[in-house]
Amino acid sequence: DAAAIEDEINKLIEENRDTTPSVSISVFGEKEDICTVISGKADRGNDVRADEETVYEWGSISKVLVWVSVMQLYEEGKLSLDADIREFLPKDFFNYLSYDKPITMLNLMNHNAGFQSPYRDVETTDPEALMSLEKALKETEPAQIYAPGEVVAYSNWGAALAAYVVEKVSGMDYADYVNKNIFERLGMEHTAIKPDLSDNQWVAEHRDKTHCYYLEDGILNSMKECRAYIHIYPAGSATGTMKDLVTFTKAFLCDSKDTPLFKEAGTLDEMLTPTIYFADGKTPRFCHGLEVDKYGNLVYGHGGNTTGFSSLMQFDPVSKTGFVVMVNMRANSIYRSRIPEIVFGKPDYSDLKTNDFKEVDFSGHYIMSGGTFEKGCFSVYSFLTDRFHVKLDKGEYTSNSGVKSITQLSDNAAIFTLVNDEEKLYFFTTDEEGNIVRIENTSIDFIKMSNSTFIINNIILISMIISLFVVMFLLVVHLIKLKAFKEGDLRRFKLVEINFGIAESILAAAISLLFFFGVQNEIVRAIFCIVAMAFLAVMIEMAVMAHIRWGKGKMNKVLILEDVCCVLITVGFIYWKIYQFWGF
Repeated sequence: DAAAIEDEINKLIEENRDTTPSVSISVFGEKEDICTVISGKADRGNDVRADEETVYEWGSISKVLVWVSVMQLYEEGKLSLDADIREFLPKDFFNYLSYDKPITMLNLMNHNAGFQSPYRDVETTDPEALMSLEKALKETEPAQIYAPGEVVAYSNWGAALAAYVVEKVSGMDYADYVNKNIFERLGMEHTAIKPDLSDNQWVAEHRDKTHCYYLEDGILNSMKECRAYIHIYPAGSATGTMKDLVTFTKAFLCDSKDTPLFKEAGTLDEMLTPTIYFADGKTPRFCHGLEVDKYGNLVYGHGGNTTGFSSLMQFDPVSKTGFVVMVNMRANSIYRSRIPEIVFGKPDYSDLKTNDFKEVDFSGHYIMSGGTFEKGCFSVYSFLTDRFHVKLDKGEYTSNSGVKSITQLSDNAAIFTLVNDEEKLYFFTTDEEGNIVRIENTSIDFIKMSNSTFIINNIILISMIISLFVVMFLLVVHLIKLKAFKEGDLRRFKLVEINFGIAESILAAAISLLFFFGVQNEIVRAIFCIVAMAFLAVMIEMAVMAHIRWGKGKMNKVLILEDVCCVLITVGFIYWKIYQFWGF
């Protein structure tokens, strides 16, 4: 019912009017538009209303362009989905592979090639700093931390790598390929794919008319134009009007023989077949790069987020219904969670529910497989920020990620209800004893950490942090003490005291630099890690020198404290690989 859908959408917009800058929503069938609603302002400061010419960034919906390109080359017989992609790449393209197993295009489509997040920056605010896709991939290559096919870890870098394979196989620049074989074929005249939008002058001229916003304490804050240029651009830099994204999505609603995306009659049908399943072995997780949700029928699509935009496209090929929603706001979840239910109805998980399942304990600590740093100097950062903790309290589960309850459906499926009452379907795998090994959502695995590992990590981390604070306190004490010493005593103490003071000073400066500029600044990260290596060397020197040059005396307890701190800091630096500024 078009009227009912439009009424529900307008009601949702009205409920969130004060916290939404602008939102563009279209619901459609294969050939007809069911309803289109454009509300709010593209630029609140200059009172510019959103309209059909407002451009939005697609974010990760851009990856669907990669997967369509791959399937086009596949149907032409130029590309195998099961072959090792190294067949299509320059010799010795990879530098940081950990496993001698083939990486296939299906691994990239399923996000299970095993890559961690790139350690180096994948964005820049300077368009002049942009580089070729090949160079960008080599400059930002992440470590491979999982064997291909074993863990789903959503990877922007992996998707961009697939686009580079498209370049090598087609002999065309990726942006040129997409413009010729997708945009021109579909008549998408108001969409660009290059990170600087140089492939579409109209989009380039209209982009800065859209300002971006973020919500903090219920108040919208402007980020102005918020331009960020993505080096590995195929993963997320498509930008254009909602109408063009609707045109692209409609191409998936056609019968396979009629879609303009492909030449062969069965290619679209094949693209919509599952390439990886959830833990139950029957619920599709990815279909050749497309994410899958259950709303009665299976619904395909992809979401996208950039620094200042949120978007979602989904379609049901059975009912031949789809929608697109685009918001000029960072991390907007309201429309992305509510619009699918308005269009497709509430999710139906009845076919997953059984009555004879063995109840499992979800409590524990989990590490996210995607968006993390397992190798390199920021592994400690991932431990602190990318950890999913589930706690069982008086029969109820809670978590640090907004989960207020968990309802088990079967031996491998459960509903996680969030604090905003949104329900999320998760799957899980268990070991032979029935203990959970991992929890799965579409794009990542949450890998359970053993209690012993969690305790050891915390002991080493807390000991290192306390020791660092003690060392900094001793810096002040040493400076005061040096002034009070006589010349003879100064000669006795100066090597130990001055070196220790230098070590403390450079570490304090490095930590201050890191916190002032943030971990996203690559130069600062490198400086910090180099300083950390120097500090580590001085710590080892001090531990040795203290025993060689210092005899027994009234300050012996302080020396012991310094020795202990040196050892704890050294252990922490080595355990967390803080010295490893190169990232691997």
